[in-house]
Amino acid sequence: MARIPVVREDDPATSPEAREFLSRVEGGLGEVFNSVRLLANHPQQANALIDFVRSVRHHNSLGPTLTELAYTTASAVNRCHY
Repeated sequence: MARIPVVREDDPATSPEAREFLSRVEGGLGEVFNSVRLLANHPQQANALIDFVRSVRHHNSLGPTLTELAYTTASAVNRCHY
């Protein structure tokens, strides 16, 4: 059992704000990962985080190739295998 509740769109207890957040993420990624469902417990903060990540990813001084290389390098250095 998860210690942090996993927010589901089909759960009647899910707030409208959380549903909107999950819909936004699904529209951008095509699917909603469980880690994002955990963030949906606090949709206002989750939206701010997603905005920040998108800003870092897409509005930086590096081109797309160097941006991807930076992410790949950071993953390899930190032994992140996914």
